[in-house]
Amino acid sequence: MISGLFFIFVKKAMMILTAIGLYVASGLVFGIVFVTRLIRTVDEGSAGSPWTFRLVILPGCIVLWPILLWKYFKVRRTGSHD
Repeated sequence: MISGLFFIFVKKAMMILTAIGLYVASGLVFGIVFVTRLIRTVDEGSAGSPWTFRLVILPGCIVLWPILLWKYFKVRRTGSHD
């Protein structure tokens, strides 16, 4: 009985950890592309910024990648930075 409940708990924990891993992996890929190429589209003030600045914002880009992706497409569609 206990081993069955433990198996269910472990299975659910693995599903959650897999989802988190996929989110972070997607964020890492997007973050690298964003800080190297796309950031100039979203924030004109970042043009010509040093690599140290881009390295500092990379963790935030990894965590907030869905919001930054949405912002990137919004700026591309409308041309407005608001």
